[in-house]
Amino acid sequence: MFETLFTLLLAGTLGTSAPMSNLASSFDESQLLHVSQMPYQEVESLTPYMSANSVLAIDLDSQATLYENNANAVVPIASLTKLMTAYIALTENDPNGIVKVSANAAGTIGSRMGLYTNEEITVKNLLFGLLIRSGNDAAVALAEHNAGSVSNFVEKMNQKAAELGLENTVYKNPTGLDSSGAHSSARDLSILSTRLLKFSSIQEIVGIQKTSVSSQSGHAHELTNTNILLGQNGIKGLKTGKTLAAGECLISFAESPDGHEIITIVLGSANRFTDTKALVDWIYNSFAW
Repeated sequence: MFETLFTLLLAGTLGTSAPMSNLASSFDESQLLHVSQMPYQEVESLTPYMSANSVLAIDLDSQATLYENNANAVVPIASLTKLMTAYIALTENDPNGIVKVSANAAGTIGSRMGLYTNEEITVKNLLFGLLIRSGNDAAVALAEHNAGSVSNFVEKMNQKAAELGLENTVYKNPTGLDSSGAHSSARDLSILSTRLLKFSSIQEIVGIQKTSVSSQSGHAHELTNTNILLGQNGIKGLKTGKTLAAGECLISFAESPDGHEIITIVLGSANRFTDTKALVDWIYNSFAW
């Protein structure tokens, strides 16, 4: 039994990977008539136990909700913040542009890709460090390059959140380090993730398990993905996060055995990987398109 939904999408197709020299070229703003197969629950089964305080799963194509629990709860989101940092850098900066790393960026605490003061490195390579290694130093370097200062960039982050309809989102920094008043929701994060995944270049980056990027001088940065589920259960990316205030967080982009793509979001989890695996397995076993 298949149901179809005809929708007008105001965004490009997922398409094939674009050359990394033109990261945003795969995004097409033209209106396209698109036919989406609507998922339906074929097998009635108990939803899995999950420790997360807020959970959402959607079908990427139709945007239909597959599962939700407190999806609109306003909560800290840790390094999931970096998705907005990436979105702005991707859409506003030349990927081959050279960034000179400040002492402020190089000295950023928390997870880092290992930048050093006065290092010169491309925007593209900083995006790799941002999304694969979850580098806070990369986030600050991108922010300063884009807007001149972190505070100016945070203003742009909040402006962009409003433009995209992220009603429960407030940013305080480009990294996701705990800061009073910074928050979002699983529902808002699904909107932003959907937007980002329209760029084939983003799908390429977040799907890399391990790589190395270099500065202009040839200094290599070894990057290992923080998502240990990558490559399992059809999971193809997206972003991890973890702080004291936020707990464990994970957005996953996965493809079912029959080729349908989903996004799962777990926030405030005691074990983000266990929760995500249980949720993805349940969706694969319960839904058809």
